[in-house]
Amino acid sequence: MTQFTEVQNTALEQPLQRRYISQRKGAGNFTLSYIEGHHAIREANRIFGFDGWSRETVDVRIVADGMRAERHGVTYTARVRITVGDIVREGCGVGHGIDRSLGQAHESALKEAETDAMKRALMTFGDQFGLALYDKAQENVTDD
Repeated sequence: MTQFTEVQNTALEQPLQRRYISQRKGAGNFTLSYIEGHHAIREANRIFGFDGWSRETVDVRIVADGMRAERHGVTYTARVRITVGDIVREGCGVGHGIDRSLGQAHESALKEAETDAMKRALMTFGDQFGLALYDKAQENVTDD
């Protein structure tokens, strides 16, 4: 059974630093906070080691494909599995792509869905991977 080292546990227990949080407008009139995919990968490498974790895309589905105002619109769903030792976590995500090029729309939607799913799987390991953002008060977010 996988047991994290004391250093790994300490890293996983730290609050998320505000400087790693990005924001964008949501579908309604609200602001959505999130961490970037590259930050999640960097944190996994830092905490678990470059060879201490793996990511596997286990399912991808195209759920919408059509024209939207002279552009191709594509939506994918994805399921990603993260493995750390014998700990396995999965996350699902959705990605949308709109482009004049059908290929570019597919590429954008697929990458977004996989990244979203990866972040949701990693989030189950704690605040460093964005769990702190699910708390509206963001009590485990620090300015340090």
